[in-house]
Amino acid sequence: MIRTKLFAGLAILAIGIEILCALFAMHIIQNRVIKEAQTRVRMDLVSAWSEHNAKLAEIETILKLAAGKRSVREACRADTWPNQDVQNRLEVIRLVSGLDFLTLVNPDGRVMMRTAPPYSHGDFRQANTAVRLGLEGETTTCTTLFSRQELEREASGLEEEAFLELEDTPRARQAAKSVETRGMVMLGVVPVKDGGEVLGVLYGGILLNRNHELVDKISSTVFEQKELGSGGTVTVFIQDSRIATTVRLNNGNRALGTRASKEVADRVLDNGLRWEGRAFVVSEWYLTAYDPVRNGEGEVIGMLYVGIPESPFTGLIRSTIYRYVLLSIISLVVALVIAFFLAGRIARPLHCLAEAVKLMHLGERPNPVQCAHASKETRALMESFNVMAKTLSEREAKLLETNKAIEEANSSLKVVNHSYMETVSFISHELKSPLATIMNYVYLISQEKFGPVTEKQGHSLKHIDHNVKRIVEMVRHYLNLSRIEKGELEPVFSKVAVLDDVLEPLLEAYSVEAGDRGMCLVNNIKEECFIRADLNMTREIFENLISNALKYGRQDGIASIAAQPQDDFLEFKVFNEGGGIPEERLADLFKKFSRLDMEGQTRRQKGTGLGLFITKNIVEAHGGEIGVESRQGRGVTFVFTLPRAC
Repeated sequence: MIRTKLFAGLAILAIGIEILCALFAMHIIQNRVIKEAQTRVRMDLVSAWSEHNAKLAEIETILKLAAGKRSVREACRADTWPNQDVQNRLEVIRLVSGLDFLTLVNPDGRVMMRTAPPYSHGDFRQANTAVRLGLEGETTTCTTLFSRQELEREASGLEEEAFLELEDTPRARQAAKSVETRGMVMLGVVPVKDGGEVLGVLYGGILLNRNHELVDKISSTVFEQKELGSGGTVTVFIQDSRIATTVRLNNGNRALGTRASKEVADRVLDNGLRWEGRAFVVSEWYLTAYDPVRNGEGEVIGMLYVGIPESPFTGLIRSTIYRYVLLSIISLVVALVIAFFLAGRIARPLHCLAEAVKLMHLGERPNPVQCAHASKETRALMESFNVMAKTLSEREAKLLETNKAIEEANSSLKVVNHSYMETVSFISHELKSPLATIMNYVYLISQEKFGPVTEKQGHSLKHIDHNVKRIVEMVRHYLNLSRIEKGELEPVFSKVAVLDDVLEPLLEAYSVEAGDRGMCLVNNIKEECFIRADLNMTREIFENLISNALKYGRQDGIASIAAQPQDDFLEFKVFNEGGGIPEERLADLFKKFSRLDMEGQTRRQKGTGLGLFITKNIVEAHGGEIGVESRQGRGVTFVFTLPRAC
């Protein structure tokens, strides 16, 4: 059993550790691979922008070389148009450099010459921001949008190249239109100058719509064909529509006209922010990076995207985790085998110890525990156990002898205590009659029934009466103590009218004592207050508490009695003004022979120290509770409950 439990504990521990390590390792592997891949994609986007900017710089260089030719400057200064020679020269430059259009504008913004069919001219281009900056003498490159009409004027066929039918794409925003006719152009504008004078503007550019050569070049430059991460893609968007891309559809065609996912478009197009992370591209998940493409005026007109399929990385993660889990399982099996043998090695001596403990529990003395193959620590434990067992056996024998002696002493003490309580009860009972006689004669003498009493005699009679009452109280307390000690405190329940049966006689009896101390004894209990209790015991409770209130209350103070219903009980409160009871004394109040010494007392009160002890036992015999509330400098309130009468 011990071996099984040890093995189970070690196995659970090993399995738990392996599971935690596996989860942690899977988390690390997944995050590390994806994070590194995403970092690579972000760098790839930077490289794509570098290629884009390099192409703009190339366009700018071509235009500067063309604008710097003397024949162009002379033609602009002479303002002799049309000029077939200049047109032919610029057309050769356009064709050699791979520009889709190359146009010359005079200082008024009017097109004087286009170098591509249909060679239209005469329209004004100063509304274009880049051209306007060129007329002001600035060289400008930017990516901008041309309308269908602008493309038709610049060169034949550009409007057809730009035209795209948009396709419904999973996870994309709802399409506002079904076709895209605009063209995204990489535009360069260079002023033609002679000295500081602007003679005209030469602008040219490349249409990005369907420009597969450009995106393929960017893709081949950005993505190195490695074992992992090959298949990287590049896309140029007008708004959220792909106009040039290396992303392929399932049929192998380029995904032209498809659209970006909604969450990407919301962030990049609407907020002008970069998107980095996992995104849905056409039909599968990619690790992506998107940047907004802005025109010369800073407006977002599209996006530049690079991304790599997520699936190779998912496969790598899955393969790595599989190898790790396999290795973990092998390690776990080895650990469980070792745990099994360790559990047996540890369990054998523990089993011997358990059997020895079982014998000790049954009261038998076990033989010394031994185990040849136990570890050093376990052997030390067994030696300690053997010493302990021997010591306990010897101590048990001594305890048996001591217990026997204590039992004999207890029997003697019970006999003595019984005799003592019988004696106390007998003496107390026998004293009641003579004390009653003494009290009657003292009363008769004080009332001058046997003749006149002098002032000095009257004073002596008061002392005699006071001491006799104290003896009567002691007798009453000792009789009650005897009943409590012998377990004979059993209430005889009846319906008791608290005011008529208990309080009025007591208040009349204590009125003289209250008057002697100048105290006001206030009764707030009404006639309809009935309890189910033992009448004599109830009188004992109120007599003890009222007596204490008068003894320990402040001179010329107030003592009061009140009651209120509380479920099936009546809660009584006996209050007296005074200095209060120290908090550390409250726990001792209801103990046998405990005496009250309150703050502010000028003299020590005499008594048996049994009143509150007896009161507590009587209240509890009725099923009630009693407690005390003390406020320093304000007074003391005894609170107790007795069952209500139906």
